[in-house]
Amino acid sequence: MKSRILLNLALAALIAVLILLVWLKPKPMAPTEFKLSTLASASINRIAIERPGQPAIVLQKNFAGWRLSAPFQARAEGTAVGHLLEILAAASLQRFPATDLGRFQLDPPLLRLTLNDQEFSFGTQNTLTGEVYVATHGGVHLVAPSYLAHAMKMPADFAARALLTEEEKPAGFEFADLKLSQNSDGKWLTSPARPNLSQDDINRWVDEWRHTSSLVTQPYDGTPPQESFTLRLSDGKLIPCKILRREPELVLLREDEKLQYHFPAEIGKRLLRPGE
Repeated sequence: MKSRILLNLALAALIAVLILLVWLKPKPMAPTEFKLSTLASASINRIAIERPGQPAIVLQKNFAGWRLSAPFQARAEGTAVGHLLEILAAASLQRFPATDLGRFQLDPPLLRLTLNDQEFSFGTQNTLTGEVYVATHGGVHLVAPSYLAHAMKMPADFAARALLTEEEKPAGFEFADLKLSQNSDGKWLTSPARPNLSQDDINRWVDEWRHTSSLVTQPYDGTPPQESFTLRLSDGKLIPCKILRREPELVLLREDEKLQYHFPAEIGKRLLRPGE
């Protein structure tokens, strides 16, 4: 009986020692992270992308939002701009001195991204981790390759896909063979009359115009137009447009922007023929 009590005491003491060792064991240190920037996304008002042998891409923010200002003028695609700004929140687990840049293919770099005044120079990919070398603020970091992929896009990828802005609300359409206009009560009138076209049909069609997005938006390439039509907005503004092609895709020229918008042929048929 006495030996069992002694055994239990010994076991209890051993458990206490183990608990104490676990409690006193040093906690593992969190890996050190190196932030690439201290800039906030909201503070950025100019973005430039430079690649050897390619025209510089410049985006600028004004009171109306982001615009592509070079190599051509266009409203900017918000998602594409947002991807570029993501690098401001990036952090790396390794930071090397910005010396012997040639071994990272950073002298010269493959691409240079500038946000306001901070430059991010992109070099080669690390064959072991798949990460990309980026030089900024006197150091070289390893970051995910997606940051480079977002900046490697063509100029047209940064042009807005939406034919109309959120503020531009159609209130009239004037095609060669059909006119639609919205009166002060919000009712749509057609000329010539289209009895088979209900108000719901027209509203759905107008919504498609408001929310449609192109496959790509490019500067006008000089293609002779096949037909012209005009959009009238709720504020009275007129937007002259031209149909450059119908097949194999619909290409519309928005004359005030000097930009052409490319749409799949099926979407094009619906845009040009309400109720069909």
